[in-house]
Amino acid sequence: MFFYKLKIFILRIIGYDKPLRVALLKIFSLKYKQFRPHYETILLESCINAKKLGYEEVTVLELGVSGGNGIIALEKYKKKIEKYTNIKIKIIGFDSGVGMPEPKDVYDLPFYWKKGQMVVNKNKLELLSKSKIYYGDIKDTIDDFIKTNPKNIASIFVDLDYHSSTKSFLTQLTKLEKNLCPRVYFLFDDTFNSNHFINEYNGEILSINEFNNENSNLKIGISIDNVMDFKFPLAKNHLYLLHNFNHPDYNKYIGIDDSESLKIGDTKIRSKIF
Repeated sequence: MFFYKLKIFILRIIGYDKPLRVALLKIFSLKYKQFRPHYETILLESCINAKKLGYEEVTVLELGVSGGNGIIALEKYKKKIEKYTNIKIKIIGFDSGVGMPEPKDVYDLPFYWKKGQMVVNKNKLELLSKSKIYYGDIKDTIDDFIKTNPKNIASIFVDLDYHSSTKSFLTQLTKLEKNLCPRVYFLFDDTFNSNHFINEYNGEILSINEFNNENSNLKIGISIDNVMDFKFPLAKNHLYLLHNFNHPDYNKYIGIDDSESLKIGDTKIRSKIF
């Protein structure tokens, strides 16, 4: 049995079609739950874009706090990014507080998820996290959050697992239209798993497609995979962007820093890459 397991392991390693350094990053993220380079770079790019728009603060949401590792990682990255960008970051969490509910239908993948998973330890998390966390069903707690008039929601980290839970949030997103940035980074945690159980007919992806079919002013899209995608390690195929087309700042220019950077005769491009 040992040699069979070794054989499968070797086949998976030599058959991995991405650079092995990507696999190494993934291994680190699985072993060290608060090692999340994709969280850091999404948070950083959100703040850089906000700064170009002239904003002084942003709001960041994590939906599905669970063990708390994600929100603690965001708080750790927040300190350096605030100093680097001079943008104030407010982190808000949402969680049922009692683990995952009963799956509602086949689109929730009940063969893969079940009631009671991902229970949060509120007392422990309260000692480790300084962020405000709303506990309860998100269809109820989102209204309490809206009453605080959150400013410039720039990125949303979604780990709600179910189609029904994700849809419950997305159907209320129009309530937040005035609080969203012109473009909002979305990280959907469960748009892929290694068993290939998730596709456009179930789970989070189905919720995204339904949202887009029901809305015209807000659209959530994913970019085509490209070798130029170097900014967001471990976010590949999980990173989406919401376009808030009616936002008054939607057309405000945030492109290349120096319009003269590509003129003939220059040997160096002066645009920043980080």
